[in-house]
Amino acid sequence: MTADLARFLPRTREQMRLRGWAELDVLLVTGDGYVDHPSFGAAVIGRVLEARGWRVGILDVPELEPAGAGWQRLPAPLLFVGVTAGTIDSMVTNYTASKKKRRVDVYRPGGVSGRPNRATIAYTALARHHFPGVPVIVGGLEAGPRRLAYWDYWEERMRRSILVDAKADLLVWGMGERQSIAIAERLARGQDLTGIPGTCAVVRAADLPENARRVPSYEDLVADSDALIELFHAVREENSPSSRPLAQAHGERFVLQLPPSPPAPQAEVDSFYDLPYQRAWHPDHDRAGGIAALEPVRWSVNTHRGCMADCSFCSITFHQGRSIQSRSEASILKEVAALAGHHDFRGTITDVGGPTANMWGLGCKLLEKGEPCLGRDCLTPDPCPALRLDKTTEGYRRLLGLVRSQPGVKHAFVSSGIRYDMLRDRQGELLPLHHELVAHHVPGRMKLAPEHASDEVLAAMNKPRFAVYERYEQDYKDECRTAGKDQHLVNYFIVGHPGTGLPQAIELFEKLLERNYSPEQVQEFIPLPMTRACVQYVTGKDPLTLAELHVPRGERERRVQKALVRWKAPENRELVEGALREAGRKDLLARFHQAIGGARPRATREADLDLDPCG
Repeated sequence: MTADLARFLPRTREQMRLRGWAELDVLLVTGDGYVDHPSFGAAVIGRVLEARGWRVGILDVPELEPAGAGWQRLPAPLLFVGVTAGTIDSMVTNYTASKKKRRVDVYRPGGVSGRPNRATIAYTALARHHFPGVPVIVGGLEAGPRRLAYWDYWEERMRRSILVDAKADLLVWGMGERQSIAIAERLARGQDLTGIPGTCAVVRAADLPENARRVPSYEDLVADSDALIELFHAVREENSPSSRPLAQAHGERFVLQLPPSPPAPQAEVDSFYDLPYQRAWHPDHDRAGGIAALEPVRWSVNTHRGCMADCSFCSITFHQGRSIQSRSEASILKEVAALAGHHDFRGTITDVGGPTANMWGLGCKLLEKGEPCLGRDCLTPDPCPALRLDKTTEGYRRLLGLVRSQPGVKHAFVSSGIRYDMLRDRQGELLPLHHELVAHHVPGRMKLAPEHASDEVLAAMNKPRFAVYERYEQDYKDECRTAGKDQHLVNYFIVGHPGTGLPQAIELFEKLLERNYSPEQVQEFIPLPMTRACVQYVTGKDPLTLAELHVPRGERERRVQKALVRWKAPENRELVEGALREAGRKDLLARFHQAIGGARPRATREADLDLDPCG
């Protein structure tokens, strides 16, 4: 056990002594149980700092120990306390989209719930109390999208920047490796933290840079929610290394957002993943039964970060960036070899992908320099001609072939979401990658995210038209039939998204009825801060077109939309019948009764997840 513990970053004073440490340089606080794996942000930041010689401790799930004892497990650090709510926004972790308390938290030992609401704020206050005088830095997927004033879905009101409410010294937004290194180096030299790209600070008016772009203040947003449209455009336009800082007033103070640094070159991205991760939860969590969130990714390989899809409801672009930062073949194959050599490995790589699997290596000259491209969307209505689509998808096909040919690897599956609109060449013919995926890399089910069937809703979501999905769906089924493959599609759908009224919901229902398909689970829309869909939800307008949108708000309307997707569930029959009668769709009502009458319809073979692959 001693040898195992010594391979992890310490989470107790005794484990510090195993490493011969009397002090810590950096202490990372997280609401997740400590999992030493590159899919968990606190572990990545800890390993990156460790690789540069800093002594790092992990203070995870401190509230699980009574009377504040968790905060005594490790001493105050010399440089700073880094705070993150965890891998996912704490409110999404604690509550369903219908605002009901979740009973299980898969990111914590034994699935025990109890993470603080708005954990970034709660942990910062406790860090101030237990480690007085030590700088506190906040970051992660909860803090980053809330760096400026934002709409809070859980309270249905505007809230101040999380940096102001948390009273932290600095906020890191985006992927935080470079910022964390710069913060540690500056504090070690006794320097201040001003001017670090990809950070936010609270400053006085006199300290604002001359070129700062002032955006609607917190008070402006409270007074007029339409000011969110102006704020959305400012954040979207000033999102490159050459951008101006953004300044947002909160009373007499300002939150100053500095532009990001340029995208990391491949060698630097490799260095973040080539660190000695144990790919396991900390042994201290064995007694509780471990941490369930590790299991889906334990034998996976993350090939890249970033997403250029710009789906309206998704915050990945605001966190990981629009530019695809890919690992090299050598780095990926090195990780595959390490997995294959693990004593518990049984021959299956469960995923070779990222936020969208077939974006590995994808880009254009502008994105690779980190420069904005606001003239058109990368993928809609069709993939941009500037993207090296054919060349890079061929590179991903080659990569998959190399992975599955490694000694000890029996299967190399792609379980990440696939962009089906990126599987054709400029002439509309299917790319070789499609054939390779069907032949070798589908673990029984391919994950696709059409999200809806109504083209009106899909336009609001910034997703391809449903006809694009239907064309690929038929090609996939034909290919599986020809190859003798018993493989299926997992389809992700969202209900309650802005633009979805009863006619659009019934349009989706009709498409599902045609397929005799009723997913067991479906994602309910949550307006995540900074996203286009959040602005749509709050204002009832699309910020890019200013078109007015219907916004489903009441619980019943969302329940009806969900029932129309899960139409085979017996408890939804009355809601479905009522919706079809209200819409005057007697034809569909008859088909519905025919579908559910007589012999019980077979359960759908497709397994669906609680969360959409785009987050």
